Amino acid sequence: MKYPYAFLLVSALLVLGIIPAGAASNRTWVSGLTGADTGTCPITAPCASFQYALGQTASGGEIDCFGPGDFSNNGVGVTISQSVSIICDGVSNGGMLITTAGNAAVTINAPSGAVVTLSGLNLNGLGGTGRYGVYVEAGSTVYVVHSTVRGFSNTGVFVGSSTNPTRVLIKDSLIATNGFGVAVGGTPSQDGATNVAIIVNSVIDGNTNIAAEANGAFGPSVISLTRTVLSGSPTGLDLVAGASADLVGPSNTIAGAISGPTTSVPFK
Repeated sequence: MKYPYAFLLVSALLVLGIIPAGAASNRTWVSGLTGADTGTCPITAPCASFQYALGQTASGGEIDCFGPGDFSNNGVGVTISQSVSIICDGVSNGGMLITTAGNAAVTINAPSGAVVTLSGLNLNGLGGTGRYGVYVEAGSTVYVVHSTVRGFSNTGVFVGSSTNPTRVLIKDSLIATNGFGVAVGGTPSQDGATNVAIIVNSVIDGNTNIAAEANGAFGPSVISLTRTVLSGSPTGLDLVAGASADLVGPSNTIAGAISGPTTSVPFK
């Protein structure tokens, strides 16, 4: 049998280890219909969970949803330790149902300089089974866009990062029916690091305790609101231990009590 020269060359490089077998890809795929957690997750053979696909994805790469599905790794969630984008935009229902008590749907524990993007996700804590929707433990920049985060017993989006500084941008999203909607700081693991949550064109509604909170007890903590609604909670905005909030433009609506000083910043 005759083999093309290119085939023989690639085979030789694999044997020598110059091209690693199963090398991580810049783009991987998941599917709730045909996915299986084997292989390298190409579009022709997508995987079933974000966690498995993450292991096949190069740092800075992208995991895309190839159709709807629950990608929660049997209800456990995903822990992200590198720069990556998880994109389910245009999918009717791409996300995670957290059925393991006390878990987070997305835990981000990434090195300084890491950038994580979550877009088009539906994260469901099933009425309090899941503890956090998105928990940022470490990592410089996180984007949560076009997403729904609901039903978590503690907090929808919690920013308690030890990376200095950490910025989390929440845009065009719904954060509802959690214990707290968005919480920034207030954990010893913050260890003096500055944590900032920027919330744009979003609705934070029906959270049991507080819609949005910043706590400066363990490091500078800031919330910035633009075209955002905080509603349906006893306390709309809570600022603790020197934390601050910037209300950008005249377009925010805050229902419920406001505790702590806020600064109004005009559009420029």
